[in-house]
Amino acid sequence: MKDVSRRDFLKYVGAGALGLVARPRLLAAFDRGLFPAGEPSDVVQCFHEDATSGSTVNEPVVQMMVDESIMALARIRNVGEAWKTVFPDITGKSVIGIKVNCASRQNPTRPEVVRCIANGLAQMDFGGTLFKKNNIIIWERTNSELTAAGFTKYTGSDPDTVRCFGTNESGVGYDSSVTFTVANSSDQHPSNILSQTIDYLINAAVLKTHATADETLTLKTHYGSVSNSTGLQHTSGGSPAIPSLNQQIRDVLTPKAIQKLFLIDGLFGMYSGGPSGPPNFNPKLILMSKDTVACDTQGQNVINAERALHSLTPLDAAHIRAAAEPPYELGTTVINLIELNNVGVGDAGRPVPGDGRFEVSPEPMRDRAVVTFTVSRPGSASLELLNAAGRTEARLFAGTLYKGKHRVNWTAPRKLAGGTYFLRLNHAGAVRVRKVLVVD
Repeated sequence: MKDVSRRDFLKYVGAGALGLVARPRLLAAFDRGLFPAGEPSDVVQCFHEDATSGSTVNEPVVQMMVDESIMALARIRNVGEAWKTVFPDITGKSVIGIKVNCASRQNPTRPEVVRCIANGLAQMDFGGTLFKKNNIIIWERTNSELTAAGFTKYTGSDPDTVRCFGTNESGVGYDSSVTFTVANSSDQHPSNILSQTIDYLINAAVLKTHATADETLTLKTHYGSVSNSTGLQHTSGGSPAIPSLNQQIRDVLTPKAIQKLFLIDGLFGMYSGGPSGPPNFNPKLILMSKDTVACDTQGQNVINAERALHSLTPLDAAHIRAAAEPPYELGTTVINLIELNNVGVGDAGRPVPGDGRFEVSPEPMRDRAVVTFTVSRPGSASLELLNAAGRTEARLFAGTLYKGKHRVNWTAPRKLAGGTYFLRLNHAGAVRVRKVLVVD
């Protein structure tokens, strides 16, 4: 059995997702912000071991991660053209908003990630003219939150400069002509940026936990999009207030249906103790999807994988589950996970020195297996079995490994359906994947 290259992994794991090309009904539903029941949604998860160094973000690497993610999501090997597929009927004069989460100055959506998004958008070509960065607005509740998080408030008129300001900027404010009924409370108004200024929206969240809502990911990023939201979104696990607010943004602002892309900045994150305070783990990930529920579901999976390493109970955010169900139907928890690992360093990614052995016996397997592997340095690790759609079927190991050879004996807790599966070893920030065949 051989290691699976990134191209092969995409071919196997993304096989169901590639069928979207031949399903115009489903594509039209995505454009309307609707997600047919039972249909999986693509989530691109991009990891790079060089994305950060200590507390520093390596922006050129992150640019590569964002570019590769949007091309994988669109299945187009051109950054500008890939971005154009996200926004139906976009023109060179359209205005794109990027809603960030700066509620915590110590762990916000990072400016480097947002700059990389803007750089990609600026590669969209309209008849020989590139999309102007001045048609991009980075926004949050207040100017002070943005500047505290490291963003630069916009004060000029340079067409090649992204605009950045809060809803409290002079002349902006909240739109009293539009009222959202959130969890039966009709006292919330959207930012004028959301309702009046932009044509399309990118939701750029951050990977972290929340004391009362379990997680604050893309669904909860809209805490800062409306007035009078504090009490409702911070009770009962954020349900039904959080899905209700997102449903109002989708339906009340119809026919604009402006929210088109969801991204989670997982370069750093919090697996416990949020939402305030410094990050306490370093996944070095970018998550991207057209489906807010699917994106948040995978974000929760990443958080729970880290929680398992620390013997913490998994989180199951009520507002994520509710968002997938009637009456909201904002997306699906069924995911086609497309993994990109160490992009830009060869087809299979950069190997970790000394981490050569990764074997399973017997092959093919039935209900039990012995997995052996070698690691070159100590660190936290998890070993998971994924099905062909990229969903976790079982966790074989979670804990800390010493340098050297390791052996994991595993017996399936239930009968596995025959077919192609993947073993994924996440160790010290690096990911290795192997294909394995299961027979009945």
